[in-house]
Amino acid sequence: MSGIDLRIAKLFKNKKNLVISAIDHVLEYGDQPGIEDSRKAIENCLDTDALLLSRFSLKRNWDLFTGASAPMPVIRVNWSSAFYYPLNYRRGFTEIATNVEDAVNAGAEIVICSLFLENKDEEMETNNVALFSEVVRQKEILGIPLIGECYVVEHKEIKPGDLHLKVKRVTRIMSELGADLIKAFYTNNFSDVVKNNPVPVFSIGAEKLNSNIDVLKKASDTVKCGARGIIFGRNIFMADNPKSIVSALNAVINENISPEDAAARYGV
Repeated sequence: MSGIDLRIAKLFKNKKNLVISAIDHVLEYGDQPGIEDSRKAIENCLDTDALLLSRFSLKRNWDLFTGASAPMPVIRVNWSSAFYYPLNYRRGFTEIATNVEDAVNAGAEIVICSLFLENKDEEMETNNVALFSEVVRQKEILGIPLIGECYVVEHKEIKPGDLHLKVKRVTRIMSELGADLIKAFYTNNFSDVVKNNPVPVFSIGAEKLNSNIDVLKKASDTVKCGARGIIFGRNIFMADNPKSIVSALNAVINENISPEDAAARYGV
C-alpha cells in the first residue's frame, strides 16, 4: 500500500459515496457570495467528507480541520485564466500556483489540478499536459492523491452530445496521465464517462441550481450512473442550511432515499 492508497482509503472511510464541497472559487476569480468570510464558509461545510480550498485559506483556518470528523482538506494547485470570469477569458492558460510540496506543508491530504484541452491552441494544450504531468510527478513523490478536474469552459455553448464526448475524452486522458480521482461535468450519458475511467469519478455542481430538490436529484442521478459521489460548491455553501443539505445529500447517495423524501426528512 502506498501513501496515495492510504489517503484514498481515509477519504472514503468505508463509505460508498462521498459528499465533497468546494470553496476555492475566490482563488480563481476573487469575488463569490457565500465566501466573503472564508472561516464561516468552512464552518458551514464541516460535515462534508472533503473540502476544496486554497493553500492560504487552509493555513489561516487550519484549526477547523483538527476534529476527528473534520473534512479532508483538498488544496487547489493550479490557476487558470479560464476561471477568471470577470474578463470572460476562454482559452484555459494554466499555471501551477502552489506546488504539491507547499500544499502538503500547509496540511493538504489531497490536491486538485485542472486540465484544459480542446481549445484550438495546440501549443497551449501541450503545455497544459506538461503542467498536469509535473503535478503528477510531484504527488507521486509525496504520496498524495490527485483529483483531476475536467471543467468545460464552453459548456453552455455546445451541444450536450459534444459536451459528453469532450468530458469522456479529457477525463480518460487525466486518468492515464496519473489522476487518482476525477471531478467532471455531469453529461447526458454520465455512466459512459464513469465506465471509461479506471479511477473513481465525481460530478460537479457547476452553476447554482434552482432548488434544493434539483441539487438532490443531480446527486442521485450521479451515483445511479456509477460515480462515487459529488463535488458541489455553491449548491452547498450557499444553501440556507448547509448542514441540512449535506445530510440530505448523504441520505440520497448512500441510503437510496429519494430526493423528495430526503428533502422532507431534513427540512430542505
